[in-house]
Amino acid sequence: MKTAARHAGPLAGLIALPCLANLLLILGIMHADPALFYRGLTLGLHTGPFPAPGSPTWADPTIGLITQAQGMLSAKDWLAGIIPWWNPYTGVGMPLAAEMQTLSFFLPFVLLLRLAHGWLILRLVLQSLSGAALYALLLDLGTTRFAAFVAGALYGLSGIFFLVPHAAGPLPFMPLLLLGIERATRAARTHTPQGWGLIAFATAAMIYAGYPETAYFGGLLAAAWTLRALALAGADRSRLAGKIMFGLILALALAAPLLIPFADYVRISYYGPHDGYFSLIAWPASAMLSVLPFIVGPIAGPIPPALAATASGPIDNAWWQTGTWFGIIAIAIALIAIIPRHRERGRAIMLGCIIAFGMLRIEGIDLARKTFNLIPFVGTTDAIRFVTPALDLALLIMVGLALDHWQRRGALPRRTAAIAGAICLGLILIVTLPHRTQLLAWYHASQFDHRFALVACGTELAAALACLAIMTKRPGRPATIMLALLALGDATATMASGQAAAAWSSEQATGGIRFLQAHQGLGRFFTLGPFGPDYPAADRLAAINTNQLPVAAAWIDFGNTALGLQPAAPLAAQAASLRSHLAAFRAIGVTAILTPPGLDPFRDSTRLMLDATSVPGASLQGSATIQGSLPASTPVPQRISTIGVQIGTYDGASTGPLNVTLCAGSNCATGEASLDHAADNASLPIALDHPLHIPPDTALHYKFTHPSGNAVVLWMGRIAGTTITAPHLRFDAPQPNPAPRLIYRDRAMWIYRLPGAAPFYTAPGCTITNASLNRVTTDCAAPATLIRREAWFGGWHAIIGHHPVIIARHGPLFQAIALPAGRSRIRFFYRPRHTRLACLLALAALGLALILQTSGRLGGGGRARL
Repeated sequence: MKTAARHAGPLAGLIALPCLANLLLILGIMHADPALFYRGLTLGLHTGPFPAPGSPTWADPTIGLITQAQGMLSAKDWLAGIIPWWNPYTGVGMPLAAEMQTLSFFLPFVLLLRLAHGWLILRLVLQSLSGAALYALLLDLGTTRFAAFVAGALYGLSGIFFLVPHAAGPLPFMPLLLLGIERATRAARTHTPQGWGLIAFATAAMIYAGYPETAYFGGLLAAAWTLRALALAGADRSRLAGKIMFGLILALALAAPLLIPFADYVRISYYGPHDGYFSLIAWPASAMLSVLPFIVGPIAGPIPPALAATASGPIDNAWWQTGTWFGIIAIAIALIAIIPRHRERGRAIMLGCIIAFGMLRIEGIDLARKTFNLIPFVGTTDAIRFVTPALDLALLIMVGLALDHWQRRGALPRRTAAIAGAICLGLILIVTLPHRTQLLAWYHASQFDHRFALVACGTELAAALACLAIMTKRPGRPATIMLALLALGDATATMASGQAAAAWSSEQATGGIRFLQAHQGLGRFFTLGPFGPDYPAADRLAAINTNQLPVAAAWIDFGNTALGLQPAAPLAAQAASLRSHLAAFRAIGVTAILTPPGLDPFRDSTRLMLDATSVPGASLQGSATIQGSLPASTPVPQRISTIGVQIGTYDGASTGPLNVTLCAGSNCATGEASLDHAADNASLPIALDHPLHIPPDTALHYKFTHPSGNAVVLWMGRIAGTTITAPHLRFDAPQPNPAPRLIYRDRAMWIYRLPGAAPFYTAPGCTITNASLNRVTTDCAAPATLIRREAWFGGWHAIIGHHPVIIARHGPLFQAIALPAGRSRIRFFYRPRHTRLACLLALAALGLALILQTSGRLGGGGRARL
């Protein structure tokens, strides 16, 4: 009881500090919900107070697009009694748990994402657990509670939770894995049983925590830790190796229900730059930001508008390749673990070498990059970002060892502190001088960022030197309190700084969601902006927009070719691509198109580009005509069904018809529109008697007449880049047939119904009833084929009555089964291949661990804890 009470204060502090760093969010004063920024439904978003605010306590939008959105879907599935193997709401369906970033099997933590502020609660829980885990490891290594607390608190306030919070799941278990290796080492040395249990638990938990790259580099740190332990084990080396290997085998077996589907999914997936690109790149500016996170202003802040891209790119982009910041204060303290002699100096030197090797890789030193890529699988990972959590853990273990040495050995020699300070100053010069030109250009473009960087970086450097000075004093209560205030105050303030970029006022327009839930049925929608991507899955609405990796290669190929998807293109280009691929959208069951308010993506409209030269209008009445030619280079639709002309009606006085003849070579079309109720100083649309086809490189000829009625003015201008005068014209292509219809609009989105979309189930010659996502009833006069417009994957099963049937691939994407004559009740379900084997392995591993725990048979008699 007394032992537990001794740790109550530090553990309470490890919980309180992350809460303090997020206090404005917890109190509801500021709001950093990723949905406000990426769901596409937010109105009146007000952030501040800085003119260059940075990121709102998270930088990578994956925390919203995947972790929040699809993690919520996973939580809803678990709470509904459904194992979240499959996501039917993104693309045309895809694996859910096997995507890994969704945290689907990260129980019980994923259930927090079902809550309104689940992303924030989950982050706070992981921050507190991470700090507690490092606290436990350092205590096991024999450090003082103060040293363990400060290092653990810094770990709980790590920049990982700010820059890449979606990848932070494995963080609490990485120190526990190292702790497990230490326990195994002691068990091998004392010839006692077990000692492998924590290795198995922590490794399996790192895998289930949902981000394989973070877990893998954490595992590599553990491998280095293990090699050192084996090197020092002497005669007990084989016993220790056996315990560690047994723990790892148990871990892989326990994690098999997730590892096997993940491996199967990756095998057939597109994973973008992970296919070798990351093995080639380097972002030297990331090293600078890791040391001085405020060197260019607020963390992950925007590029100054006045700054040319050529001068800013390497720095601006570096934030998106930076996984954490170490901070000059932590670096200064950690150096004390290496410089003087002490019992754990060898371990600190090993950790320092790992950090140096990782930073050389980030800097892009060619030898380090090539050596790094020799490690299995590293070439396919985003190593520059996701090696940093392991490096951060290594650095903070060094911080704990340094503080322990100070507390046990007393005041450090001033020479030691001076060496550490000189190394810090030299490190700052090394990481900043290569970027001095870009930094000066940045500061010149933004005085705010310049002043912010001077104050913040100057304060941090002064605090680092003050910490070193304090460590030259006797480690009494005033000195330890002052050092903790400097180190933890800086870490807390740095983490809290993102709240200044959060929203203090906003509104989400959710009426469109309710409309879709009431009317969409089994159809899918495609969005040109609002409500997507990935977020619809959280509301169990099917949308074909995706933004995640890995993703099935077949879907990517279909999207690029058949659908012409261009998510990074300007909105006009996306709308044009949609118009030209409507048949393919209908074929995959897209029944609705979402657009920003005011956008009609089905109107292919081109305006004649006129310059700002003042040209008087031309009055038209009686026998007069206005005619001319447009150069063959004029951009117009391939087919024109309507021509619009800017007119003046003398405040509504114009009357009678306005006629037009439009010719492309010898092919002509005519049209007429009434001026009786035409708007003044507006474009008058004139429908042609038939769509006019415009061959390539063909000049257009137009003629306007107004045979009767009061006069009208055609406003004129000069065609850009020419001396040709022409009316203000607009050319509209024919609308799709059947034409989409606007069925809903609000301040966040417009929704168009796309007629003619293929239904989710089709079976020619059959009547289909009781259709839902996974169940359907058919009545067929003769044997037929049922097509189900859900992605075909190995692992899908179909049952008619009580009899399983084979699911064939229909086309490049979908499923088909053979139906007998008569009534059939069909049920579909997805269970990844080899799932039964994987679950048997996991259950066997769990059972074996429990048996060995209770019997103490591994390594000799007696009982020992896992």
